[in-house]
Amino acid sequence: MSIDLPAGESALQFDTIDRAALAEHVRRKLAAREASAPAVTVPVTGAEGYRRHVAPELSRILGALDLDRSYRRGEGLRLTDAAGKVCLDFAGAYGALPFGHNDPAMWAAVAKVPVDAPPGFIQPSVLEAAGELAARLVAIAPPGLDRVTFANSGAESVEAALKLARSATGRLGILATHGGFHGKTLGALSATGRPDYQMDFGAPAEGFAWVPFDDLNAVRDALAAAPGHFAAVIIEPIQGEGGVIVPAPGYLPGLRQLCDEHGALLIVDEVQTGLGRTGSLFASAHEASPDIVTVAKALGGGLLPIGAVLSRSGVHSESFALRHTSTFAGGTLACRVGLAVLDRLAQPQLLAGVAERSEQLLAGLRDIARRYPAVIADVRGRGLLLGVELSGSLDLTGDQGLLGSLAEGGNLAMAVCSYLLDVEGLRLAPTLFGNTVLRVEPPLTVTDDECDMLLAGMERAIAIIAAGDTAALLGHLLGSPADTVTGRHTSGITARAPSRTPEPGRTRFAFVVHPLDPASLADFDPSLKRFTDAQHVELLERFDRASSLLNPAPFVVGSGTVGGDTIVHGELIGVPYTAEQLLSLPTERACSVISDAVALATDRGAEIVGLGAYTSIVTSNALGLGEQPVPVTTGNAFTAAASVRAVLAAAADRGVVLPDATVAIVGAGGAIGRAIAVALAGRVGRLLLVGRPGSRSARLADAVDAVDAVLRDALPRAGEAWTDTAVETGDDAPAAARRAGVVITASSTPHALLGADDFTANAIVCDVAQPPNLPPTLPRDRPDLATFAGGMVTVPAGSDFNLRYGLPTGITYACMAETMLLALAKESGVEDWQSLASQGGALPQDSLDRLGLLADRHGFRLAGIDSRGATDSEPAR
Repeated sequence: MSIDLPAGESALQFDTIDRAALAEHVRRKLAAREASAPAVTVPVTGAEGYRRHVAPELSRILGALDLDRSYRRGEGLRLTDAAGKVCLDFAGAYGALPFGHNDPAMWAAVAKVPVDAPPGFIQPSVLEAAGELAARLVAIAPPGLDRVTFANSGAESVEAALKLARSATGRLGILATHGGFHGKTLGALSATGRPDYQMDFGAPAEGFAWVPFDDLNAVRDALAAAPGHFAAVIIEPIQGEGGVIVPAPGYLPGLRQLCDEHGALLIVDEVQTGLGRTGSLFASAHEASPDIVTVAKALGGGLLPIGAVLSRSGVHSESFALRHTSTFAGGTLACRVGLAVLDRLAQPQLLAGVAERSEQLLAGLRDIARRYPAVIADVRGRGLLLGVELSGSLDLTGDQGLLGSLAEGGNLAMAVCSYLLDVEGLRLAPTLFGNTVLRVEPPLTVTDDECDMLLAGMERAIAIIAAGDTAALLGHLLGSPADTVTGRHTSGITARAPSRTPEPGRTRFAFVVHPLDPASLADFDPSLKRFTDAQHVELLERFDRASSLLNPAPFVVGSGTVGGDTIVHGELIGVPYTAEQLLSLPTERACSVISDAVALATDRGAEIVGLGAYTSIVTSNALGLGEQPVPVTTGNAFTAAASVRAVLAAAADRGVVLPDATVAIVGAGGAIGRAIAVALAGRVGRLLLVGRPGSRSARLADAVDAVDAVLRDALPRAGEAWTDTAVETGDDAPAAARRAGVVITASSTPHALLGADDFTANAIVCDVAQPPNLPPTLPRDRPDLATFAGGMVTVPAGSDFNLRYGLPTGITYACMAETMLLALAKESGVEDWQSLASQGGALPQDSLDRLGLLADRHGFRLAGIDSRGATDSEPAR
């Protein structure tokens, strides 16, 4: 803090200043500062402090799904949050709550410690509580395990086990399994079989290798390929975080035999499965005789962190015993709680109850899976470590909606957890690696009534998904009334036609689409029609906030056939991003999103894939996608061709003399605008080519060059008079529109560029852009104008392709029609059909003409609005 000196004094005169006067000056200064200071800031709450300073990234993601609850009270299975709302906790802290929250017996063990007043940490001395707990653990452990090394967590117990194996064998190698989870410290992380969790941390450390889980042949081959290298094989008897994967009978005994043959130790990680979780004290006890077993989680009774390594004396070297120590491991308080845990587990009715509740839950969950096989892929597990695997592809009706996107991206389980918590009062979590698997891991003391509550809530959630009711599953995030989101009322959903199976050998195509704006989400998912525009915006914002978790994936939107005498089968592939969202993505990310959609299409059999709306723009007219397994087309060529034909038809209807007309093309630097300009060169008196305001003019200059080339060649079209078209350029769209009798908008700007006052009387106005470059009220505000959407066509009679999305039945965008035309060309035997795919900024006039002929041949017709505002159709030629 700086303090001003009294007036007239300087720092050099400090020694001569009256100390009392200076003190008074400081007092007044501080008083003035205090008076002018803002009000005292309210202290940050514990929940807000956690969100700000401990886990802001995780809190942001969980907050998008309302999973960032602050819980104030826990009793058994029940948790009460800050708002007083109660839920049943079936996530169970990943197995660390053997008896639920705040078990009285655990607290009784804690309360006895201050009465006895034993020392808590007295390394290196005799730890009596640790000794007593060790003796009790040895008594219940698999045969032969008579040494105990204490740790502070499951990861630390794995670290100790790895060091123990290496010191005992003198070998470096550790053989683990893909999908296995052993912790997040460096050694444990090196054994964990997920490279994406190891990156950035210098893991794996030297000596680690992995084989598939439940594959004895892979273990045999790995051990045989490196004799004398592997100190140990480490496995989980049931892979927990890997998705609750239960190995086949004989896997653990087979591992025991292979380890014996190759001189390797067998480490069984029972951090999650041990101490009653699977219905027995150790999941591996009756299958194999391990050399080392790790336990943790349940040993702390839901109160304290503690871990332990149980091992045979023969693998315990003096080097390890004297050099592997810990300040806190074996502390009195944690060990007293561990003893209380073993006391509870010794009650015979406890493990008997685990078996009963396991049978109840497995039977109930499998019954739900039987009735909803398209939603639940599998139910598996043992004891009270169960997993419900949701389908990764919800091809329920051929029209998946956003639920399909969540499923394709492996994110449906998180959405289900959000619904269950907020609507049903049930707390679950997906497994860490198997993110399509819902973990069901309640306390060992869960009751039959509580299990029934879980089954009832789970069935309602699965029924919602089976109905394709995204609004019911996610409505709670948007403040929808409870009766619209509980799954008991799904009448708002329109029944959808089942997905059609294409005939063998028939050409297949796909078209990539996306909602133009938040409101048009309902075009992709009819259930969302219950939401307001504001709710649509909030839903997309929540997806964006949770982008690290809910990475939106492409999904199947609809399917059907197109054609008359020649028929092809197509699918719509949806990308859950609006136009503005796609434009805001980094180029590399945007191209990756569209590449994923193309990959989904080709995986489903598409032989030609079309890009629609902004999927073409963000990929630089498909050039940014690089090499693809099938041709990819932007649809720009036929869009330009259909738009030109629509303008010519409107001009003829209104009696406009084109050689005398001035035509303004807004967005002339883009591929479609440029192609339209080239097509009109020599037909109209003047072209006003308008680029993006303030942008570089290189693309617009290319358009001018292309027009000049046409005018220079002066090749009149059959039956048309040739006009020496004048060409002007600029970046002021309203000024250009006010000079033109014909205005064509083809800009990629995702909002209106022109208003009602920007047109001359009786002008022809063609909007090719999607989203539109014109306000939706323009026809009403300016009835004198001939206003219509360019690039709209009807599909051949008899086609049943799903063409909702705000369009009348049987009408589609010309860009989509181009994809259909290419598929029909292939089906008809056109040899060079692939050459008609439009990519990049330059669209050959020959391609436009040939696509027009294909449209005529297969029955596509212009579908626009005529000059008097009535719906009309014209031949697409």
